Amino acid sequence: LIHRDCPDLLERIKGGVNKGIRQQRDAKQTELNEYKDRNRELRSEVAELKAMLAKVQSQNATFIRKNMALSNARADNSNVTQLIYS
Repeated sequence: LIHRDCPDLLERIKGGVNKGIRQQRDAKQTELNEYKDRNRELRSEVAELKAMLAKVQSQNATFIRKNMALSNARADNSNVTQLIYS
């Protein structure tokens, strides 16, 4: 009956019901987009940190090799005396 007599009233009623659902959906979509942006930033940060870690590991390995070479050279050279401070 209302469909035939008052279609504008029916549309207002339906619009009011769906409005809350639309607002919830839009809020969730906005929240999801914010999380996606944050996730993208964090993935970029992780990639940067991995690159920094690889560089530091390479430098550390180089220093270890140099330290071992210097220790071996000191052990081979008999006229080098180790000074111990107390």
